[in-house]
Amino acid sequence: MSSATSAAEAYADFLSVRRVILDSISSVAVMYFAYGFYVLLFGTCIRIMHNRQSEDDRPNYSLYLSLTIILFVLSTLFVAGYTIDQGTRSVIYFTAIKTGDYDRLDKYLSNDLGKTLVFTIHQLITVFMNLTADTMLIHRCYVIWGSRKRVGLPLAAASTALNALGLAGCIINAIGTSNTTLEWKWALYLVARRISFVYGIVNVIVNSMITLLTAGRIWWIHRQVRARGVHSSDKLINSISRIILESGIIYPIFVIGATIAVNVPPSERFRFDFYPLAALSAGIAPTLILVRAKLGKNVETFQPMVSDLRFTSRTTRGGESTSSHQAYSLQPFSTVPSEIEEGVVAGK
Repeated sequence: MSSATSAAEAYADFLSVRRVILDSISSVAVMYFAYGFYVLLFGTCIRIMHNRQSEDDRPNYSLYLSLTIILFVLSTLFVAGYTIDQGTRSVIYFTAIKTGDYDRLDKYLSNDLGKTLVFTIHQLITVFMNLTADTMLIHRCYVIWGSRKRVGLPLAAASTALNALGLAGCIINAIGTSNTTLEWKWALYLVARRISFVYGIVNVIVNSMITLLTAGRIWWIHRQVRARGVHSSDKLINSISRIILESGIIYPIFVIGATIAVNVPPSERFRFDFYPLAALSAGIAPTLILVRAKLGKNVETFQPMVSDLRFTSRTTRGGESTSSHQAYSLQPFSTVPSEIEEGVVAGK
């Protein structure tokens, strides 16, 4: 009884009603709300891309369509995995509270193979989403900068290094969380946490830089056209910059929120997990840009005035054009490791 009582006291804060019931329900509800919006947006995107395709669009149409579908499939797998993970944890936590038997909880937090497998798959999915999104991101920026290698090659190198770091973090974390009762694996887990934090910060910086580069390039094109005496709509150009900036900032905002959430004391955390929102925003943001662009909210066709511009576009009857989209990186981290850490510390 004394052992059970001490375990109950150790896990008292960890197994609160808020954590076991409210946080889990709110996290899943918010995730499915975002995913429902993503499903509608994805369906609209596919329909518009099919109905408004032109010959000029065909090469990039196949590329962006394939990558958009891959992002959606990966997002769907992520949602399914997150739902299973939340359900499993809630059952284990609730059972421990109800029965007073904390052995299963101790095993789940310290050396549960199923938990390690699910979390590792989660991380790998986010790395692959990151790789897919980076491909779209780099190609988008490369094209709008006139296919200049001095722009595309550094971005490709940065993306390669970033995704390699993410993959290394996944491997280290999988080894570390497989059995946190061993000191050397616990140390690996802490290293993986630091890698994940650095990875998220670098992703925010890179994504913000690419967003600003794209908006700046459009502004420069506008200035060149104006200098040649061709009138263009300032309001329209500002709208394009706003589309890129507003859509591009969706992902960094949620990544920052998720980074803050996993690095604050449990008692001060939000009522829901930012992690699934950060993951889904990597797919929502580029799809939203593509839908808005295909609806005609884009800069006019400037190729005759600016010879080095290769802005993927579709010309409409009114002389306006529609463009392809920009994509965003994704980092592999979640609040799951922090819960492992709290649980292990509590169990000790």
